[in-house]
Amino acid sequence: MRRSYAQTVTGDVLELSLTLDKASVGDHLENPYELTITEGIRDAWHGCFYQHDRLYTSDVFAQKLGFSKMLLPFSFLLHTAGAVSHADDRRKVLDVGIEQAVYEKPAYIGDTIRKEYYIQDLRTTSDGESTLLKVKCALLNQKNDRVFSMSKTMLFEGTTSKSGTRDMRRPPRAPAKPSSAVLEKISHRSAALSRSNALARLHEGQLILHSLARPIGSSMGMILSTMFRMTHPSLFNTKRFGNESVLVPGGVMLSQVHACAARGLYEILYEELEHAQLLNPISPTDLIGAISYVHAIREHPENPDLEEVELQTWGIKGLDVAHELRSLEIPIDVFSSAPQKRSELEAKLERSCPQLHGKVVSNHYRRLVRQSPRSETMFLL
Repeated sequence: MRRSYAQTVTGDVLELSLTLDKASVGDHLENPYELTITEGIRDAWHGCFYQHDRLYTSDVFAQKLGFSKMLLPFSFLLHTAGAVSHADDRRKVLDVGIEQAVYEKPAYIGDTIRKEYYIQDLRTTSDGESTLLKVKCALLNQKNDRVFSMSKTMLFEGTTSKSGTRDMRRPPRAPAKPSSAVLEKISHRSAALSRSNALARLHEGQLILHSLARPIGSSMGMILSTMFRMTHPSLFNTKRFGNESVLVPGGVMLSQVHACAARGLYEILYEELEHAQLLNPISPTDLIGAISYVHAIREHPENPDLEEVELQTWGIKGLDVAHELRSLEIPIDVFSSAPQKRSELEAKLERSCPQLHGKVVSNHYRRLVRQSPRSETMFLL
């Protein structure tokens, strides 16, 4: 007897992504990837994002502060931690915000980094049509030391979690911010540094128009997504989304805004991102610039030679900030240390500063540690 065979076959799409119908608060999301950070990866990053802070560019400077060699940049780890490889590629997934991004222990070239994710919050949106997922993201090295951590919120459009109603509970208080061995070492060793490395004095109430502005670029956006194992089609698939609708990953957007602000804030010894909101999407060809508003400056509690600066940085798209905003009067009440909702900020800008309406792509509230400046000024070429 001859066996009969079908004349056609249909394809299976292997589902390797996170599905929210079974997710619940407290779940550990397995991430099987490990990445050994090479000089090539670090150099590719520096080729995309301006970085002049010597802790990330000079072995000699880093050794003065007690580290074995230069550290991997803060923004590099921020993007690495937020580069989720298992987002549901059947749905539109958007990065919404970041909280408590802390550089906990030194991370170096040659380290092998792996990720851990834990679901902190899971809730259906008020319209009942999408789901907000908040995950704790941690980077661990080959010694199992946690070197970096943050919380990240994502919006899964058009999908709801069956357990969403059950999981709509917030903890009674926000989790404690992790301590940083990196900051501790810097605060104890900063006396070894030269005292003439502050470009300018910052003061409370100051608005800084950062002069650097540049687009990510289509090729570089895809390279950075691929390098960090991101697979969502909205980052690559020009057939489905079109050239103008392909998105830039949230971590790349945040890193680009930090890079645009880096020269004017030189020299940052340590930073924490208290919170950030991604307010408007950008395409790879959008020109991105930045402005920063200084909320507070105070002496570092453990070292009078250092100062802590709390400032708010906005990513701005489609404007040559240093030229087009030079004479623009911006109401102070649009700036806030609290997280900002897109609808509320856009309403304020439309009413009191229409030149920036629809132009603010991200809001970052950061805590920086710098040397307390003296009268000497060093000019960066």
